[in-house]
Amino acid sequence: MNRNAVVAFMASGTLLIGGGAALAASGDGDRSARCDERLAKAAEKRGVSVEQLRADIQARLLARIDAAQKAGRVSSERAAKLRERVADANLCGGRKHVQARFAARGLVKAAAAFLGLDRAELRAQLPGNSLAVLAEKQGKSAASLKAAMVAPAKARLEMAVTDGKITQARATMAAERLDKLADRLATKVFPTR
Repeated sequence: MNRNAVVAFMASGTLLIGGGAALAASGDGDRSARCDERLAKAAEKRGVSVEQLRADIQARLLARIDAAQKAGRVSSERAAKLRERVADANLCGGRKHVQARFAARGLVKAAAAFLGLDRAELRAQLPGNSLAVLAEKQGKSAASLKAAMVAPAKARLEMAVTDGKITQARATMAAERLDKLADRLATKVFPTR
């Protein structure tokens, strides 16, 4: 393997270590401490400070974004957004992002079921469209689409409250976030590739 491949592999491994530590820990403070500890160990193995390790990872990610933009794999607007995310990134703060992606996947899966499409059909129809537009093409309303998107997740929240796993207040907050996410996903126009 060439040097760039090794460096990219090491950076990816470090990100995975930090992300894995963030997901594996039980509490916010405990999670952060474990992630920081793993980053310190990785930096020590490489003979650099944690700040230098973070800066190196950030520089490598920015270089990959630049290369993707030059090759035409991403637009300049998308590259600018990615650069902003890299600049704002925290290696030990990925849990909320993972939870949001997991929730979004569940909502899109429920939307596909509502529309009567499998994953491949949905992927084929989404570029240049939104979920709401696809629903309207089938004679279904955007409101019924959004309700169908959040219904399975809200049912799981109700079950969690009934089982005493979460409080009603927490379930209500989660349901409100799901509604907002469903609104954004339903109206988002997916990019063409």
